[in-house]
Amino acid sequence: MTDAVFQAPKRRARVYECFEAALPVPLNSADDGDHTLLCRAEIIGHHVSVTDPAHIQQLYHRGYFGKGVFSRSRPEHMISPQWKYVGDRCLPVISLSEYQKRLSLARAALVMQDLEEESVNKALQILTEPVEFNTEEQQEPISKSNCDESLMDQTMDTDLIPDQTESAKPQRQGNPLYDPLAEIYPEKLDQSLKADEKCRDHNDWISQCGCRANEERMNRTMHKSQTYEYVLVEESEDERSQHITQENSSTDQPAELVCRINPFPMLEYLQLSYEEAFFLVYALGCLSIYYNGEALSVAQLWTMFRSLQPNFCFSYAAYHYYRSKGWVPKSGVKYGTDLMLYRKGPPFYHASYSVVVDTVDASFRRSSLRPFSWRSLATLSRTTGNVSKELMLCFIITPSDVTGDLLVSPQCLKRFSVQEVLMSRWVSSKERTEQEEI
Repeated sequence: MTDAVFQAPKRRARVYECFEAALPVPLNSADDGDHTLLCRAEIIGHHVSVTDPAHIQQLYHRGYFGKGVFSRSRPEHMISPQWKYVGDRCLPVISLSEYQKRLSLARAALVMQDLEEESVNKALQILTEPVEFNTEEQQEPISKSNCDESLMDQTMDTDLIPDQTESAKPQRQGNPLYDPLAEIYPEKLDQSLKADEKCRDHNDWISQCGCRANEERMNRTMHKSQTYEYVLVEESEDERSQHITQENSSTDQPAELVCRINPFPMLEYLQLSYEEAFFLVYALGCLSIYYNGEALSVAQLWTMFRSLQPNFCFSYAAYHYYRSKGWVPKSGVKYGTDLMLYRKGPPFYHASYSVVVDTVDASFRRSSLRPFSWRSLATLSRTTGNVSKELMLCFIITPSDVTGDLLVSPQCLKRFSVQEVLMSRWVSSKERTEQEEI
């Protein structure tokens, strides 16, 4: 083992983007502070997720924080690689099996809401109705990269819904802060309702309780007021004659494209690791994390992340250290390590180092996070070498007076120090070759 000496990283052969900034905050007075965006994240389950597209753009492209939940790294998930113009709209083309998969997800989502089977079937029947177009002009399929973004935005237009003529949004009754029905029922009752019609939910007259006439009317109103995403489904004639939820289909006939409502849109969002999320809050101050609708303080985040990840204080110390050195640390779980270090970011360079984080005292004893045997250490070294990276051991040195009580606050980070050690495999044939050259 030798002291760590940083080597020049290996640049990627093809780079398709420009380096914007190392961090999503202004670094000098020349930057306009008004353009600094305070991003928002939510803790959903055990994950820190960013759902706002502008915040995703800010965090990933200016620092490469997090990864897309449907993507390999960059949040660039798209519903289909093939798109087609229908008139002046550009719609994605998906297979029937993909459509059926999304339909089953929509059914599961409705069932989880404790809806009756009849209501679920009725809602799915509305979603599976084909949408007719007024134009017969159709062009050849094109890739998404060649499709104008402004045209793709028009896939959310509501004028494709059959029999939709109302353009004004329904008015709400009461004050939404005090009336829980304000977000559900319209301000005025439908004039076509009968005065003697009974409400099934409140056992009262419709004109008195304010509910809608019946579930069919409510479903039709919801169908008109919602905004949908549309897809072109590849179906044969036999498949269109059957119910869309049936899986048995014939593949002998050529497929035709049928426009339908996407029953279960899958939105791409950014997932942050605990270390990335805390760094954005604690070190940069450009992220606010919410849990159950309330913003969490730095102390609350520290306590929560330590409870979810017992060694969080040491892993974060290593992450903060390498970020401050200008590296972009990403998860190294696929290589059996804790971190992978990139210069600038993954689009520009291959990872230079695989980092294993461990804790020791001032005498380099008491290794507790990841005990190694010589066999496991040699295996990890060999694996790292096979992917053209160097294995680095990052030791978080904790003073003897740092106890568990001091770890309850992020102030303990000031007491830590970091020591890096590079580990390389001794190859006897390589050494003999070098001696013969000398």
